[in-house]
Formats: sequence, structure tokens, C-alpha cells
Amino acid sequence: MTSKSLAGRVVTLPEAMKGKIALVCIAFVRSSQSMIDSWAQPFEQEFGKDSMFAVYEVPMINAGWKVLSWMIDAGMRGGIPVKKHDNVVTFYGDYSGYQKALGMENTNLAYVLLLDQKGIVCWKGQGYASPETEKELLKAAMALK
Repeated sequence: MTSKSLAGRVVTLPEAMKGKIALVCIAFVRSSQSMIDSWAQPFEQEFGKDSMFAVYEVPMINAGWKVLSWMIDAGMRGGIPVKKHDNVVTFYGDYSGYQKALGMENTNLAYVLLLDQKGIVCWKGQGYASPETEKELLKAAMALK
């Protein structure tokens, strides 16, 4: 997938994260941001100072909204800290192929994918992190180091 980050940089995923252990957080609706945060915050707390790790957020937005992408992206820029703008890559278009390939059937849920240094999905979660699934994610990430 190739799209622009909130910083305006063209990013191709998963190539942009090769060599890193990456948590990719995918959302289809704004209301799932708190689900993403439930995964991303503990991950960033644990690994945020280690350059081997990265977190990417990928809002998936239907193609019909592409004409308003400048306004949507501006709104996101206002609500997301500048230091994260390089790693928020918004996709505007038909995302059904991604949904099918990654088993993301319910667009009301957030999905998180843990990728190894080669860009291979090693672990997957959805919805809100629980204490148990948070531990699973952190353990899986640590095992990849």
C-alpha cells in the first residue's frame, strides 16, 4: 500500500518498516481510535526508545471521501502529535482487498498487526487490548528482537 503520511511523505507499507519490528494499527472508523490507543500506548511505553521498533497507524477511508482528504488529514494533524505524523499513513480508496487478505471483517473494530523485520505478520489483535492480549503482544514483540 502506498499513500501519504500526515507529514506529507509518500510511504509504501510494509517496505517503509523493513528492518524494524512494527506494530501496524488499522482503523476504518474514527470511534476505534481508543481501541488503537489501547494497543499502541503500552507498545510505545515498552519499546518507544528502541529504534528497532516502530508504530504505524493506518486509517482506512472509503474512496468517496478522497475529495475531502485535505480536510480530513488536516483534522487528524490537529489531533495527533506532530512527532507521530510521519507514521500515520491514511489510505483513501477501496480497502476490501486488504480487509479480505488480513481477515478484518468488522469495520467497527481496530486491528493491530505485529510485523517482523522482513515485513511478515507474526501476531494479530483486534478490538480493545485486554491485560492478557497486551502481554501477548509485548511478549511476541520481544521475541522478535
